[in-house]
Amino acid sequence: MPEGYLSLVHLLILLFVFLIILGILLLFVLRFAIWLKKRFPRRPGQRVSIAGVVTGGITDVLASGFLGVPAVIYIQTKGGSDAVISALNSSSWLYWLQMAIGVGSSALGGYVAAWIAQHDEPLNGLLSSFLCTTIALYSIVLGSGARSLLAQILFLAAAPAFGFLGGYLRQIQKRITGTPGIVGPVA
Repeated sequence: MPEGYLSLVHLLILLFVFLIILGILLLFVLRFAIWLKKRFPRRPGQRVSIAGVVTGGITDVLASGFLGVPAVIYIQTKGGSDAVISALNSSSWLYWLQMAIGVGSSALGGYVAAWIAQHDEPLNGLLSSFLCTTIALYSIVLGSGARSLLAQILFLAAAPAFGFLGGYLRQIQKRITGTPGIVGPVA
């Protein structure tokens, strides 16, 4: 059996284990959202759902962290702890994989925020990226990013954009299924 195939199998096993753990953690996050929704009910005229935004932000950070860990573990098994930093700096495919995981997780967080809010989906999706954006700003201020300042600023702007996209996708889903939302059912 070729070694490249065996390492791919190990990476896939790691990914599936982390997906299972992520699913369990997201179930706890959704239970937390139900508790928050009961604790802070929606008032008339309130456009922002605190429960949706907080849960979407937690989902964003948890998903991006857990989906990025298998690749980091895989690199550490190949070359040790110093290999992770050098691989992130030298390997563009790994860097772009981590960025794709990050923006995909922002879209997932935006979708979860909009799903919990059940109103003003794009707004709640956009606001769900607050935690990811705060972490990115902190990284920029400390200067601990692996890439240029321009790339960090672009990805800082991508998190709210993809959170908005997740909320918008939820709004479209509601429109297609006929569930009334802020735009109402499709005629």
